[in-house]
Parts: sequence; C-alpha cells; structure tokens
Amino acid sequence: MHSPLPKLRSLTAYAAPIPIIAGLALSHIAMIVSGLSGLTSGFEVLSNGLGTGIASVPIFIAMLALYKAHNPLSKRSVDAAFFISIAVQCASIAALGLLAAKAPSASIGLSAIASLSSWISILSWLRRMQAASSIAAVIVTFGALSIAEPVVYAFVLMPSDDACLVAGLLAPLQLPLAFYASRRDPSACPVEMPDTGYFGFESAKTDNPRLFLTMTVSISALSFAMGVVEGSPFRFVEGGAPLPDASYLFVTTAVTVGIAVGAILRPRTMMTTGIWILMQGLGITALLFYAAFPERLSIGAAVSTTLSAVMTGFIWYLIMAFSHYGTKDPFFYGLAGWLAYLLPRALVQIVVGHTPGPFLSDPTLLAALSGAMILASTQFVFIRLLKTAYSDTDAAQKSTQRLEKLLGLKGAQMSGASMRKELILHDAEKLQKEFGLSDREAEVIGLYALGKTQQAIAEDLCITPATVRVHIKHVYAKTDLHSRQEIIDRMNSF
Repeated sequence: MHSPLPKLRSLTAYAAPIPIIAGLALSHIAMIVSGLSGLTSGFEVLSNGLGTGIASVPIFIAMLALYKAHNPLSKRSVDAAFFISIAVQCASIAALGLLAAKAPSASIGLSAIASLSSWISILSWLRRMQAASSIAAVIVTFGALSIAEPVVYAFVLMPSDDACLVAGLLAPLQLPLAFYASRRDPSACPVEMPDTGYFGFESAKTDNPRLFLTMTVSISALSFAMGVVEGSPFRFVEGGAPLPDASYLFVTTAVTVGIAVGAILRPRTMMTTGIWILMQGLGITALLFYAAFPERLSIGAAVSTTLSAVMTGFIWYLIMAFSHYGTKDPFFYGLAGWLAYLLPRALVQIVVGHTPGPFLSDPTLLAALSGAMILASTQFVFIRLLKTAYSDTDAAQKSTQRLEKLLGLKGAQMSGASMRKELILHDAEKLQKEFGLSDREAEVIGLYALGKTQQAIAEDLCITPATVRVHIKHVYAKTDLHSRQEIIDRMNSF
C-alpha cells in the first residue's frame, strides 16, 4: 500500500531553498568546467585523474583531523573556509584556462587545486541543508543538477581556455547567494512528508549505519565502472573523447527532474530501489550504445554523462544523510564522500586509459568488466536492503552499534544527556503526529523543550532566530499550549 501523497505548503516554501540550489549549481559548474580538458585527449584525462589523486591527499589528512575533533567547526571557521574556497576556485580555474595550453604539465596541479576548492564550496552549500528532510535534500541536489548540466554543456561547446575563464568569473556569484541564503530557512520544503527516513523505511530509525555504508560502497563500485568507461582507449579512436550528443540536454534534464518528482510521489522507494534501478539502466544502456554505434560514440556519451550526473546528485544526497544523523562535523562526511566517489574513478581512468597492453586495450573486455561492476553494485544494494529491513537480531544490533561509533553516527554509547535528548525528540515526534506539526516545527519544538534559546536553535538548524519564533508561534497555535513548560508537561504525559 502506497503512502499518501504529500501535501503542498505555501508558495513561500518553494523560494526558501532557491539560493542553495543556485549556489550549489555554480559550484558544480566550476568543478566540472575545470576538468573540461578531459573531454579532448587522453593526456588530459590522465592529468585530470592525477589532479584528483593529488587533491585526495590533503582531503584524507583533513578527514583524520575532523574525525579526532570532539566538536564541529565553528560558524566563523566554516564561513572562512567557504570564502577562501571561492577565492581559490576563481583563481585556479582562471589560471587553468590561461596556462593549460601553454604548460600542460601545470594543469595537473591546477586541476587538483580547482577540484579541492570547488568541492569545499559544494560541501559548504550542502552543510546548509544539514537539518533538511529527505525530500528537501532531493529537491536541492537534483534541482541544482537540472540547472547546472545544461550550462555545463554550453561550456563544453566553447574552447576549454575560454570556458575556464568564464567559469572563474561566474564563481563569485556564490557570495551574494550565500548572504541571501543566510537570511532564509534553506531546509524548508514545499511538501510535508510522511515519517520516513532518508531511504524510505517506515521510520527514520531504520536508517542505520550499515545501510549508509552499503550505499557508499556501492557508489564507489559504480564509480569504478564509470572510470573504466571514461578512461577506455576505444573512446579516443576519433582523436579525442566524444562530446555528448545534444540529446544529452533532454535526457539529463528529464532524469534529474523525474527523480525529484518521483521522490515526492514515491518517497518510500525512489531513493532506495528506484535510484539504483535507474543508475543500473543508464549504465547498461550507455555500454550498449557504445557497442552498437562505434562510429557515433557521442550517443553513448550522452547516456553515460547522464549517469555521471545522477551519481553526483546521489552522492550529495548521501552526504546530507550522513550529516543529518552524524555527530561528526558535516565536512568529515563530505570529504569521505568525495574520496568514495571521485577517487576510484580517477584511479581507474589513469590505469585503464594509459597502461599499454592487450588486456587494457580490448573494448569488449572493458565493456564486460564495467557492466559486471554495474550489476554487482546494484545487486549488493538490494541484498543489503533486504537484510536491513528484516534483521532485528541482537548480533545485528551490536554490529550496528560498532559501526555507529566508527562512523560517528547518533546512537553510539549514549550518555545520560544524549538519552534525554533522544527521548525528548521522540516525544516531539509524538506531538507532531497528534497535532499535525510539520517536520521543521517538530525539530524546533524538540530543541526548545531541551531548554535551548531561540538563538541556539537557529544556529543548530542554520536558520534565523525570526524563523524560530515563527515556528514556535505556529506550534502554540496548533497545540493550544502557550509556554515552554506547558510543552514539556504535554510531552511528559506521553
């Protein structure tokens, strides 16, 4: 039996995440354009892969530091990282356009700097959605991609040096968007969803670390398969990698918008089985088109590039899911997602595309290898989903607790204060069901019942104090309770 369709909220809710969507799209455009040279020759694919590999070293070091840290980064530190990343992003991408043609070896270092700075700016935008519901996360991620991908295609048609210069000039537009976003509630969503987790189970509590880790491992396997396709020598038989066909614009826009609509209409299936069936279908279709149309590789490139866009949106969604439930700083999960998604692809591009020998130059073998990895990653997810849905044994719970502690997710060795917080938030969910509160109102009133000030709640949820006051007034009106103590007393009665 399908869940009831979500209810539409006011039109103002639609405008709330727009600055996040636009900023995320600009960051994504800058990151992709900085690697556009990888569409022209084998050496540049090698340099792009090496750039990603070099950038992974400071990312891994930063991950270790964030893992050891006991507290999240301060707002001042996050803002500083965002502004610095924008400045470095602009300079490195512009320099890449000016110097890549004259000094190709310099493009490796510039590509690493551009990739790292662009990813930090992307994570800064995703961080603003830390408290978002699953449907808000889908709308933001795939909404940003539906805007960015047509713009990226326009840059593909330009000379790579001109594209880099223009992208470098567009990147600073993120600054006014960030200022505007800080004055709104970016986690607001135009729909009210049923009480589901990020992966569609009956309760958000089923979203356990084993499921998160399964999704991450599977996306890494799929990234390996994409690296095989993108780095394969048979893609360069025409003197350069094929540009996606113009149909790519229609396919990518239809798929990204369709995912967002599907998540609204089918929240229990779209981001679990649905997204993986879609990615598997795109991957297999791309391989079939590459084999069926060897003289027009652009047809296959259109589908494989669409798959790459969907994978990007899904890894953003995974980062939001980890950040939503995690106790570590959101940057930790974002950097881990970067390594899980981009590093496997870069390594395979280097090995497969630039290692001589009959084994690595056989298109049939490479297509079979990538197809097998696509199927294996999808089947692995389906098996783990079944085990997650039906496993409730003590052994499974103990194993989950160990993973919670390792990954820094909520639930590991809760102290008395943590237990109290969990109980109050659970009571806030009951209050939500009884009086029809929205997800955001339940979050606000739960933190309010914990004794936090309106300013502290605003900082925790990345919204303004004025928005917090509005949510509290709405709760008072719906529940006919008019003070913090009355709210607490009502929760204690459950």
